[in-house]
This record gives sequence, structure tokens and C-alpha cells, in this order.
Amino acid sequence: MNFKSNLGVFVCPHIFNNTRPVLYVVHEDNEWQCLCGLDDHDENGHLVGMGHLVERDPTIDSLHDLPNNWEAERSSVNDRWLRTKC
Repeated sequence: MNFKSNLGVFVCPHIFNNTRPVLYVVHEDNEWQCLCGLDDHDENGHLVGMGHLVERDPTIDSLHDLPNNWEAERSSVNDRWLRTKC
């Protein structure tokens, strides 16, 4: 694993409850967010260790070198990550 497993990352409730996949990752202001990509959240986010997310979806680990103030997005878990500057 390239990410430190205990790296704190903010996730939306859907990711926390494992009801949707991670489709949007943001590395901004030296903080990480892994989100479902939708905005229908009815509760606040949660802080988890990146290792838990990489265990669920190893493709997230390919984003370990995403520069600060960049984001990565994909349409589905079968698509490639597209990186852009925030």
C-alpha cells in the first residue's frame, strides 16, 4: 500500500456505510476526502483511516501521489481515475 493505512480521510455517509463506491477523491489544503460523488447526504461526514478504503477498493491506492489541491473522479468503479487541478 502506498497510502499510510492510518492516514485520516473524510468520507460521506454513503462511503462510511459502504452503500456506494468512492467515485470522487479530493486532496485539498493537505486534507483528503473520499466521496460518492453525489450530494444527497442527510448527515455529516466521518473520519476514517485510508487503509479501510483501500482494502475495499485497491484502485484508490493509485491516487497516493495526487498533488495537493488536485482531485480525481470517475463515473464508475470500472472507469479510470481522471485527475484535475481543483
